[in-house]
Amino acid sequence: MENKKKNKYIILLKVLVVMLIIPVIKVKADFMDSYIDWNLDRTVFAHQYRDGSDHITNLAMITANGKIAYCIEPGVVADKGGTYNSTYDINDTNLKGKDVKRLSLIGYYGYGYKNHNSKEYYMATQELVWRLMGVENVWWTDSKYGGNILNIESYKNEILNLVDSYEISPKFNFKNKYIVGDEITLDDLNKVLDEYEVLGNNDVKINGKSIVMKIKDDNNNFSLRRKNNGKKPIFYYKSGYQTIGSFEYAYDYSNNYNVLSDYGKIIVNKLDKNTNSKNPFSSKATLKGAKYTLYDSNGNIVDTKITDDSGTVIFSNLSKGTYTIKEISASLGYTIDEKSYKVTVTTDNLQSVINSYEKIIENEIIVTKVLDDKENGIISPEEGIEFGLYDENGSLIRTYVTDKNGVIKFVLPYGKYVLKQHTIKQGISVAEDKIIEVINDKEVKSIIIVNHKLKEDVPNELPNTGKQYKPSYMLLIFSLGLVYYYERKNS
Repeated sequence: MENKKKNKYIILLKVLVVMLIIPVIKVKADFMDSYIDWNLDRTVFAHQYRDGSDHITNLAMITANGKIAYCIEPGVVADKGGTYNSTYDINDTNLKGKDVKRLSLIGYYGYGYKNHNSKEYYMATQELVWRLMGVENVWWTDSKYGGNILNIESYKNEILNLVDSYEISPKFNFKNKYIVGDEITLDDLNKVLDEYEVLGNNDVKINGKSIVMKIKDDNNNFSLRRKNNGKKPIFYYKSGYQTIGSFEYAYDYSNNYNVLSDYGKIIVNKLDKNTNSKNPFSSKATLKGAKYTLYDSNGNIVDTKITDDSGTVIFSNLSKGTYTIKEISASLGYTIDEKSYKVTVTTDNLQSVINSYEKIIENEIIVTKVLDDKENGIISPEEGIEFGLYDENGSLIRTYVTDKNGVIKFVLPYGKYVLKQHTIKQGISVAEDKIIEVINDKEVKSIIIVNHKLKEDVPNELPNTGKQYKPSYMLLIFSLGLVYYYERKNS
């Protein structure tokens, strides 16, 4: 029993040790899972100048598990027809600490990429890899010693141009802001869009050399990533032999784009048509309180607002579209603006200002001044009579004088007024003040002012002629009066 218990404890201990070790074990690809082979082209010779001497070999076109591969560890022999370990991490090989980005780009754009199918592309790719890995100089000939140099510069340049442009991402002329609801199409100025795919925004589509996107009110950001074929660079290694690499893909690269959106705005400025400003023509009128309604292109009401103290209304949070603005209720002292205003809100027209010129309420005033002479039964117009027009606070606005027909005419804006007679003729009565109220538009107010001829009364005392008499003259007149009195009495 004791031995059984002891064995159980040993088994548990072993399991515990394994569990502690597993997390720190670095997982690699299958052990000895890849087959390396190559074909020699005995008509082409590679010259590697390193360590002070020329190392000459035939062109060897390597494959790893049937895929195109390259020698990436110059000066180390490869095992032809042998099995290798494979890994995605170059640090598992003898080439620890190497930056694989440019290496993988050279391999990806080399032999086998699109129309790169001739052996010159393989030679160019292998040379660029060797040079990247530290070989001082590389050249190719058609003979081991002497012979002709094979010029592959154009092939190398084509590969390098692709390598150097890998991280050139699509470029677009974005506006500062786009209105919500807009659909935009933007061309890629760098002309590389066909190599990319969209990430993170289903409202962005690629259409040839352009992107098409619908602008939303929240997140319009998106990313463009180099098309990914789901593959990675693979490195093949084996103890005592050189490292081999295959590059069916380079590495993921993407660029982020931030597109700002906003809503449109329509500002309605109510202005006085007479003053062509925010100042009412009448002190009793106001630009505040006019009601405006906003309609969409289908005639549906979007919003209704009332002008503020300055006579302004702002319709905001408007998406792309065509809108119509109508005044449905005028402010105090004004008539309704009958005009409809149509505005199209777009990315290029995020804010529009409409000036709505309001006509003040006005009345035509016709005053007829007549004299009623009842003794003679005559009613006649009075010419030359002056009247004063006052506001309701008693301030004189202006004066008017009746014409030969006893008539004065003028137009008054909204408000309350008092008409006072200024001049009076001898023996004629004075007319009472007339109150004039202008409330409704386009009224004609006819006012008849009648004065009457006063009755003549015999004065009880001598009229004052305006002349000044001395006391001696007054005494003489008095004396003559007494004499005349006594003569009449005694006769």
